[in-house]
Amino acid sequence: MRRKVHADMSKVGSARGRLLTLLLAACVWGLIAAGLQPAQGGVDMGARGADLLNRLNQGEEISVIAFGDSLTAGWGTDGVHAFPRLVAEALAYRFPRSRLRLTVHGHPGETTADALGRAQQEVIVARPDLVLVQFGGNDMGTGRSLDAYRRDLTRLLTMLSSETEAVVIACLAPISHEDSANPWSETARHAAASTPVAIADLDRAIREGDPDFRGPFPYGSHPGNFTHVIMAREILRAFDQVTSSTPSLACRLMANPVLSAAPDYEFKAKIASLTGKPLAYTAKIAYLEEKTETGLTATPNAGVFLRQRLVLPAWAPRRSYALPIHLWVRGGGYGDFDVRWLTVAPAVAATPVNAGEEAPARLDWQHLDGDFLVLGRHLWLGPRDLSGRFAVLAWPDRLRFLVQVTDDEVAPSTLDWPSEGDCIEVYLDLRNDEDQGKPVYSPEVIVLQILAPAGPDQPGQWKSMQPLPEDLQGIAVNCQLAAGGYEAQVDVPLAPVQARRGQRWAGLGFDIGIDDADTGGGRKTQMMWAGIADNYLNPAYLAGLYLGPIPEGATRRILR
Repeated sequence: MRRKVHADMSKVGSARGRLLTLLLAACVWGLIAAGLQPAQGGVDMGARGADLLNRLNQGEEISVIAFGDSLTAGWGTDGVHAFPRLVAEALAYRFPRSRLRLTVHGHPGETTADALGRAQQEVIVARPDLVLVQFGGNDMGTGRSLDAYRRDLTRLLTMLSSETEAVVIACLAPISHEDSANPWSETARHAAASTPVAIADLDRAIREGDPDFRGPFPYGSHPGNFTHVIMAREILRAFDQVTSSTPSLACRLMANPVLSAAPDYEFKAKIASLTGKPLAYTAKIAYLEEKTETGLTATPNAGVFLRQRLVLPAWAPRRSYALPIHLWVRGGGYGDFDVRWLTVAPAVAATPVNAGEEAPARLDWQHLDGDFLVLGRHLWLGPRDLSGRFAVLAWPDRLRFLVQVTDDEVAPSTLDWPSEGDCIEVYLDLRNDEDQGKPVYSPEVIVLQILAPAGPDQPGQWKSMQPLPEDLQGIAVNCQLAAGGYEAQVDVPLAPVQARRGQRWAGLGFDIGIDDADTGGGRKTQMMWAGIADNYLNPAYLAGLYLGPIPEGATRRILR
C-alpha cells in the first residue's frame, strides 16, 4: 500500500458545523458556477483572462506554474499523466503559435500554511501568467481546524491574485468523505468564492465523473492517471470560464472490450461540433512513438467518427499491459483533448460442464511461476517457496475456480489483513461492457480473499474486500491444506452474473493472485496471473474470462 497522506476524515465536523456548511453551499456554489466571485483589491480576473487569451492567440511565450501538494506532484500517476502536464499539453495544442513553459512545484504532505511560506519564492517572484494552485487535503489529514484552513486558503489565493498579474485558478482538492457537501469541501468553496480567482472544483468533478465508489483515496492511495484526466478537464473548464471562451468542439476516444488474436487494434474517436453547424478541425493522435495529424470537418450533434488502426508492440509480455492513446483537437479557436489506455490482457476459457456431471478428470490448468511475481522478486526462493495453478469450470448454474498453491511454509493471516499472510485472491469484474475494465472500483467488481488454513482440521477463512451485493451472497468457498501447500474451491452462482452480463456474457474481468508470508511478519512475495500488485486499487489490468473456446493467441483488449 502507498503512504497515507490524505486521512479518511468521514467523521469530521460537528452536526452544527455541517448544518452551517450545508446552508452556505447553495449560495456559494451558485456564485462559483456563475463565475461571480467578488473582486478584491481591484483585481479583475476576467480582464486578466481576456488578456491571457489574446496573448496565447498572438503566439507569446506563457509561463504556467502549478503550485500544490502531492496531487500536483503527480503521486499515484506515472508522472506523465499528472494534471499539470495534461493541462499544459492541451493548451499547447489549442494555441499552436504560443509556447508554454510549465513549472511544477508539488510538495507532498504540505498544507495551506506551508504554501503561504513558499508562495513568494516559488510563484510570485517568477511572475507567471497562469497559476494552478491546489492545497487542502493535508489540512484535513493533519488535523488542522476548519477555521485555520479557511483563513490560510483565503490568504493564499488573495496573495497570489494581488501580488502577481497572473490568471489564478484555485484547484479545490478532492476530499476523502462520502458527502460532497462535507465541511472541508464547502469551506474551500466558500473561501475561494470570497477571492477573485477562477475555481476548478476537483472534488465535485471527480464525484460527477467516474469515481471509485470507495472514495478518491481508497486505502490511503492517491488518484491515478484516469482521475487526473478528469481533474485536468475541470481545470480547462475553469480556464474557459475565466477567459470567456465558448466551447466549439468536443472529442472522446471510444471502444468496447474485444477478444482478438489480430496483431493490431482499431479504435474510433467521436468529434462533434458544439456550434450547431459544421466546423473544420485538426486532430492529433499520439500512440507509442507514432504521431498522426488529420484535418476534417466535425458535424453538430451526432459528430463524426475518426477511426485508426494501431499495431500492437512485438515485445508484448505474457501478462497484461497498458498503452496510452492521446487525442487533441482544435478548431474555431477552441480545443479539447482525451487520453485513454489500451489494456491488452490474457484470456482464458472456462471449461463447460453439463448439468449433473462432475468436474472432468482432465483440467486446463493455468500456471503461476516466477514470471508472475509482482512483489518481492528478490525474496523469492523458487517454485517450492511460492507457485500455483488454477482452472475454471462452468456449469449451467455456477462458475467454479480451483486454485492450488505450492508453499513450503504456510503462514495464515487474519481476516483484518488477509493479504499480509498466505492468501489467495480472486478478482471478478461483473460490470457491463460500457464499464468493463474501468480503472476504478464499483460494487460490481468483486475481490475474494481466501486465507490458508491454520491447521489440517481447520477450514480456511475468507472475506470479500468490499461488501458483496445481495445477489452474490451465495458464493461458496472451501479451502484446506494439501501436500506442499493448500488449495481452494470457489463457487460463484451464474444467475447474478447473467443478470448483469446477459445469458451469453462476452467476457468478464478476472484474475488470480497468491500471497506468501512464510514465517509471518507480513507479506513477502506476491504473484498475479495477469494483473498488477495494485489490482486492489485499479481493476483495469484484469484478464478476460470467457465461456466456450477462444481463438488461439487471443487477448482481451479494452480502451479505458
